[in-house]
Parts: sequence; C-alpha cells; structure tokens
Amino acid sequence: MEELSIRLKIADREYGIKAEPDNETLVRDAGRLIQEELKKYRDMGVRDTQDALAMLAFDCLVTKLRSDQQIQRLQRMVFDKITQLDQVVTPAITS
Repeated sequence: MEELSIRLKIADREYGIKAEPDNETLVRDAGRLIQEELKKYRDMGVRDTQDALAMLAFDCLVTKLRSDQQIQRLQRMVFDKITQLDQVVTPAITS
C-alpha cells in the first residue's frame, strides 16, 4: 500500500508526514488534538512554545502509562478468570 504525504501544522510550523491511507484520519486527528492541547496551555498562560510542547509530551506519556497499567490489570483479570474456568472445566472433561 502506498503511503500518503500529509501536511500538518503544529505549533506554527508545517510538517510533512507520511502515513498509510488507513491511518490518514488518525494522523490528522492527532495533529488536531496537539493543536487543541497547545491552545489550552497558551490559554493557561504558557507562552513559550517549547514549554507548552514539553508539558504536552509529559501529559501524553502519563496518560499512556496509566492506560498501559489499566490494560495490564485487565489482562491479569482475564487470565485469572480463564484459569478459574480451566480448573472447573478440565476435571469435567477428563472424567
């Protein structure tokens, strides 16, 4: 599949980004969200673009780490439930 060349404006700069056609909407949404978050920081009084981008990057990583923890908890819960079901079903099948 051929990649698309997408132009995004982030923090008053234009960037050329390559994306698979299936991911075009995702890439454009990410660019829009970055712009919206930068605006929030500017509205809070953060004038330096580099500071705003650093804070945005930090917030994104905290959110990602929190999501990773939730996924790990859910995976453990699913594994535990499967183990419980296996303990109930295995004796019934083998006897």
